[in-house]
Amino acid sequence: MPPAKKSRKLSRKDLNQLKEYGELDPFSNLGEENDLDDLISKAISRSGYGRLTGAPSLSKGKSKGHSHRGLAISKPLKASRPDAYSKLLNSLPAAPVTTAKRGVATSDDEAEESDNDARMDDEEEDTAAVSDVEAEYEVDEVEHGAEESESEGESEDETDVANSSAIKDYMEKHVADDDSSLMHRRLAAVAQKEYTQVAVDEPLLGQAVLYSVDGQGVRPPNPNTINPRLAKPLRKLNDGQDPSALQQRLLGWFDQYLDVVYADRSFDKEDDITTAYALHAMNHVLKSKDLERRNKARLSKAHAEGTDAGELRDQGFTRPRVLIVLPFRNSAYKVVEKLYKLASGGQEMSAPRFVKEYGPAGYEESVISKRKPDDFRKTFAGNIDDGFRIGVQLYRKTARVYTELYHSDIIVASPLGLRMVTGSEGDERRDFDFLSSIEMVIVDQCDALLMQNWEHVSHVVSHLNLTPKKDHGCDFSRIRQWYLEGTAQHRRQTILISEYMTPEIQAVFNNNCRSIEGKVRIKPVYPGAVTDVVAQVSQVFKRLSVKRLQSAADDRFAHFTDTVFPELEKAAAGDKHTLVFVSSYFDFVRIRNYCRDKSCSFAAISEYSTMSEAMSARRSLYAGELGFILYSERAHFYHRYPIKGIHRLVFYSLPEHPLFYTELLNLMLTSNDETASPELLSCTALYTKYDQLKVERIVGSRLASQLLTGERSQFTFA
Repeated sequence: MPPAKKSRKLSRKDLNQLKEYGELDPFSNLGEENDLDDLISKAISRSGYGRLTGAPSLSKGKSKGHSHRGLAISKPLKASRPDAYSKLLNSLPAAPVTTAKRGVATSDDEAEESDNDARMDDEEEDTAAVSDVEAEYEVDEVEHGAEESESEGESEDETDVANSSAIKDYMEKHVADDDSSLMHRRLAAVAQKEYTQVAVDEPLLGQAVLYSVDGQGVRPPNPNTINPRLAKPLRKLNDGQDPSALQQRLLGWFDQYLDVVYADRSFDKEDDITTAYALHAMNHVLKSKDLERRNKARLSKAHAEGTDAGELRDQGFTRPRVLIVLPFRNSAYKVVEKLYKLASGGQEMSAPRFVKEYGPAGYEESVISKRKPDDFRKTFAGNIDDGFRIGVQLYRKTARVYTELYHSDIIVASPLGLRMVTGSEGDERRDFDFLSSIEMVIVDQCDALLMQNWEHVSHVVSHLNLTPKKDHGCDFSRIRQWYLEGTAQHRRQTILISEYMTPEIQAVFNNNCRSIEGKVRIKPVYPGAVTDVVAQVSQVFKRLSVKRLQSAADDRFAHFTDTVFPELEKAAAGDKHTLVFVSSYFDFVRIRNYCRDKSCSFAAISEYSTMSEAMSARRSLYAGELGFILYSERAHFYHRYPIKGIHRLVFYSLPEHPLFYTELLNLMLTSNDETASPELLSCTALYTKYDQLKVERIVGSRLASQLLTGERSQFTFA
């Protein structure tokens, strides 16, 4: 075997010597806030990075510019096992994958072990893996040595580009340190939001728009999609079947490490969607841990032979790599259960504490009235507590839940559960260092999160990949260079899944999705909610004149007070069966206060109204004792009140969920008595040119542009 090529960078041995002499001691003088930043700066400067590439100094977790990395991509190890996923797609009877017997199911006793026990277990796991990896390493070392001897005459940039193109796995290429000119251009393009938009034909998913970086365009599928150990449990999750068409298409986008927004979620697709992203998250963690084991075997072998293994960077500041954000515990129960089955070869989970705190026991679906819509029953079936967080630690044969956040590989949590830890500015005990090395964040059911508090989601996303305040026992010689340089946000993959697109989701897509691989937005072609209206009601859409987005809310309110409100007062003298629907809670409060100042005869139903208050208001409207009811979208989302006696429906703003529009109009047909003639029923909807997403979902993709940009400002659907 040819001698190892001497690294021109600072080696692990050199770093250990520096620590011994006190020149680089990560465990000393951590009282100051920026001490860790100083250590990182030293690690960068002493390893030669930042001298030619202009790497910025780090301060308080933020970089002062868009720097580039200076570590060449390491040559990949050749795969020694078959691609089980491709065999599954080819529908072979059985994939030739040898799967070891999985360990016992997680128990509550395991969850209560101390942090030291967790570290010892991980050390034992890595030690057991060294012998298996060393055999693989011996073969690869000979091959790579020959390759290195042949390419010694190449320049650094040419070598980087050649190595980059030789990598057969998108994951390995995505996380590899790279200082090539191509990477510099891609980083600059992402920083300046210079994308090439490409329309992609997706018959199954809908309309896909790819935001390509540096002219990459649509890439071929990843040839090395999933870890072979996941093939058998994947088949079990799919009841012995091959991956569905939807799973294949979603994985085709996920495993390219693009930032993805998928805005066509439904309960019919829920199982396929959650399986797809659970498989992708598990695959990412397993591949990362396999790389760590291979590098550990190299270091052990080099130490035994007294040689220098060079720089092997494969870690972040902290252990958690994947963050999955969900709205309720019932959603977390399904996702964690799938993660466990994937980690344990398809075994059923046996953790009484987890089942008790997250499972459906005690929350039977029969408690929900059968008169509620199907989507309501599925959303709120089970435990709907929205304050939770749970760590999942992966091993080679099983997984453990309820692990401490810093010892977890995957964190499953709600925005509120994370906010209780990350806190707010000025809080003494706030902590968000465990989010510093997140390489993949998945936010599912964004539509439900919007009905909670989206500000918590924005807060969590803004605290991802910041420089930690403490070192947390990390090994600086193993930390990837792009973590040290503060550009980890460009290596993070963000996946947002929702039933529909909203401005809030679009804002995260525009401002926080900054992957160097690019991003893609997928949404369906909408037929229009108006096609599902059964009641014979005249539906009038009025476009309000708005000059700019900042004044849209004030212009809408001015139109309501000057035009709509006087009409409501006149109508109240004869027909008092009017419902005013308001999408935004801020607009709801504004109108409620205005009506109170005018001493109107009205009632307000919001998500904060008690059951007795809502019942009294509904009874008064049906009896004609009120001028009108003010009704918020969140109240309809959480309760779906069957309001009877509606003759006139006014949409102050269109609902985010198109189903709500159909439900409210059909209530006019099913809840009125026989004396109410169709001539008395009417619907008026106010919108502006900035309500493009809402209008498209309600009137359909084909007619949306006409309503938004047409010469007329009023359109009628009968």
